[in-house]
Amino acid sequence: MKDYKTIVVPVDGSENSKRAIEHAVTLASTVGAALLLVYVANIVSVISNFDQIPNASGYVTEQVALDMEEEGKKILAELAKDIPDTITVKEAFEVGSPGPAVLSVAKKNNADLIVMGSRGLGPLKGLFMGSVSSFVVTHAACPVMIVK
Repeated sequence: MKDYKTIVVPVDGSENSKRAIEHAVTLASTVGAALLLVYVANIVSVISNFDQIPNASGYVTEQVALDMEEEGKKILAELAKDIPDTITVKEAFEVGSPGPAVLSVAKKNNADLIVMGSRGLGPLKGLFMGSVSSFVVTHAACPVMIVK
């Protein structure tokens, strides 16, 4: 059996990411692995929705970034508190494009497995597998489990 030490779980607060955590917790408790919950703020995507607002001072961009960081850290903390104390849990807040950011965190932390929802809260949520999960499956250096 594969020796899993670090399982990366991308989260966004969606039901699919919560189900992914449930599966990751089961695996982690069985094999003694640690979980690394990752929230990625895609600020560029959000800022592009404000194309009619002049932001020469950068105030809009800065405030959106602060709001997204606060929301992301809140989601991470809420999800982490429901994980049994017998499992080591770390949290990571990243800014960037979700797929590459998840892969970067996985590589940096020598992840043995990525467990993620099939789709999240993004614009493609109606599809079977969203663009982020497709990207991660295609480019990951470690196994990926997709939970739907």
